[in-house]
Amino acid sequence: MSGVASAPASSGNLGPGFDCIALALDLRCRVRAEPAGLWEIRQDGETTFPGEDDLVVRAALLAVGRPMRIEIDNAIPRSKGLGSSSAVTAATAAASRRALDEPCGDGELFDIVNRLEGHADNAAAAVYGGLVLASPAGRWRHLEMSPALRILIAVPEYKLPTDLARAALPATVELAAVARNLARVGFLIEGLRTADPTALAAAGYDEIHEVPRRELSPLTGRLMAAALEAGALHASWSGAGPSALAVCTEETVSAVRSALDAGLGGGGRVLEPAMARHGIS
Repeated sequence: MSGVASAPASSGNLGPGFDCIALALDLRCRVRAEPAGLWEIRQDGETTFPGEDDLVVRAALLAVGRPMRIEIDNAIPRSKGLGSSSAVTAATAAASRRALDEPCGDGELFDIVNRLEGHADNAAAAVYGGLVLASPAGRWRHLEMSPALRILIAVPEYKLPTDLARAALPATVELAAVARNLARVGFLIEGLRTADPTALAAAGYDEIHEVPRRELSPLTGRLMAAALEAGALHASWSGAGPSALAVCTEETVSAVRSALDAGLGGGGRVLEPAMARHGIS
């Protein structure tokens, strides 16, 4: 017997919402799992027999505690700041449970992904879908997002490993910077809810993670600047990058897309994913 599950991509942080706000995107990772005598993973035409330190194996272990044969079909660009690892972790845990015909509620899946990933925002988006607010303690809520808003993601062709992006962050943050970022979070939530350009403009320029990471991917900053100049209401790093996210309206999306395409210079692609209203399926 096999089990199948899929989970969406996600863009974490959205600027000032570091590790607490994420948007699920309609790009999905699909996993098929079945019981096996040893761990086996099939992906991108290759078969591997990983050890128990592998992230996918750890997800299945937490879910079912036994070896599985796992097939992964992942449409989410990897190491690009789009929550690929949270999606594959969530889908693997759910598919493994379904293969053994064992129930697994969304709350348990969220706990598994949050425990493995340490990113509650991406975990909540992968499991529950939509625009989410989450805490490392495992609490989460859906937030409202105006249907008038459109999302563009500029995805450079190079990768930026999350571990490297995390290592660039300072151990301490100035109190005044924290206060400024807290205000930006409030404006971000209100701006996404209402599509108010003034609120979204006030949500820009994150000081907690984007400024410390800017030298890791200067192109990300240039893409954000190009998007804003072309009419985007808000622009940010997507997760740990190097992808850049732009929040647009119907009237500005074409101009912003052109600006992002030009900024990539053929070294990447621009995606326009809808918000994934459903997480695990």
